[in-house]
Amino acid sequence: MRRLTRVRLAAIVCSITLAFAGTAMVAHADDIDQLNAQKTEADQKVSQAAADLDQSTANFVAAQGRVSDATTKVNEAAANVAVAQQALNAAEAALAEAQAQGKVKDAELAQAQAALAAAQAKEREGQAKIDAQKSAINAYARSIVQDSMPLMSVASLIDATSTASLSNRVQWNDTVLSSNQVDLDGLRALQEELEQARIDSQFAQNRADQAKKEADAQIAATAEVQRSAEQARDGLQSALDQQREALATQQAAEAAAQQAKSEDEAMLAQTQAEAANIDAKIAEEHRLAEERRLAEEAAAAQAARDAANQATPQPDPAPPAASSDGLIWPVNAVITDLYGYRWHPIWGSWMFHDGLDLGASCGLSIKAPAGGVITDEYYSSGYGYRLFIDHGYVNGHHMVTSYNHMSGYALGTGTWVSQGDTVGYVGTTGNSTGCHLHLMMWVDGSGTDPLPYLP
Repeated sequence: MRRLTRVRLAAIVCSITLAFAGTAMVAHADDIDQLNAQKTEADQKVSQAAADLDQSTANFVAAQGRVSDATTKVNEAAANVAVAQQALNAAEAALAEAQAQGKVKDAELAQAQAALAAAQAKEREGQAKIDAQKSAINAYARSIVQDSMPLMSVASLIDATSTASLSNRVQWNDTVLSSNQVDLDGLRALQEELEQARIDSQFAQNRADQAKKEADAQIAATAEVQRSAEQARDGLQSALDQQREALATQQAAEAAAQQAKSEDEAMLAQTQAEAANIDAKIAEEHRLAEERRLAEEAAAAQAARDAANQATPQPDPAPPAASSDGLIWPVNAVITDLYGYRWHPIWGSWMFHDGLDLGASCGLSIKAPAGGVITDEYYSSGYGYRLFIDHGYVNGHHMVTSYNHMSGYALGTGTWVSQGDTVGYVGTTGNSTGCHLHLMMWVDGSGTDPLPYLP
């Protein structure tokens, strides 16, 4: 009865020790899990930032192409500005010439109008003199006629169309000429001057009319040149506007592309720094875990051995027959996951599964599949409690096996074990979703699927 109590007490102590160590390890594993999750997220951000940078670099290259196109448009706009400026200069020169010609035509018109006015004034003056001379002659003639002959119109003297008879005109002429030859000569002179004045007046009128036509034509030509000059100014302004727009487009495209590229470069640098910081934290956590592992491993392993030596282990099924390579199954269990790529049940990503999962109850004994030496025992955040056996050469090939996620150890490192010896107990430590044994194998130093070597 006392012996049973000591066994149970040892088992309780072992459980408490393992629980304490397991709690510390699980707490540490949680930290590592969180950091790993952060690292995965940071790596995704780095990948996304790198992809964004690649895209922005491609956009920058494309923008540089658009900048080249914009530069071509700027050059074309500059050429158009030069052509428009030349057209404006020519139009302004033509306008100045037209305005100068307009002034000349205006002066000629004014001169012609002045000449016309002078000629018309001279014509009116000559007509007035003739009228006055005619009145004087008529008065003299009436006085002569009243004294010597029938009354006749003085028009017979100066108008060949008069109705007076030829003899009367002759008599009248002789009478008038003999009476005042000087007055008649003056009248004829005045008539000649009037006729010349009329000719001069008509010439001046014609010249004034021609000058008016030329002035009007020049005004129309000047207006047309004025319109051409205005169109040239509008064309120059349009060319300048297009040039400014092309320059603005060029500068905006280049600035936007450079801004996007700079932002993505900064984002990539930031995400890389975050990932590096998380890597440093993970490394520090592993360093601390190693220190804790070294401190806790001995006590946990010793407690497990003491518990195994004093407690009554639960009976195991009869071991199966050995395989062609001489190996036996480490546990009598169900295969729950094969060796190779799979969707990770915790991380939810497509990852390589480096062992064979055997579903079994926690606490079930793990047997050595072949004889060998226990080389390593330690705790890992991912694999939990681990144990390694070096089996030496099996059928000419060096073989090592590893047992993971165990709840505890049955034997210590350096122990020689025979096939079928209990080396540990099934558990669910580390990154595990339930009680099982994660069996790993290396043949000639290379990771290998254990299933083909088992019976």
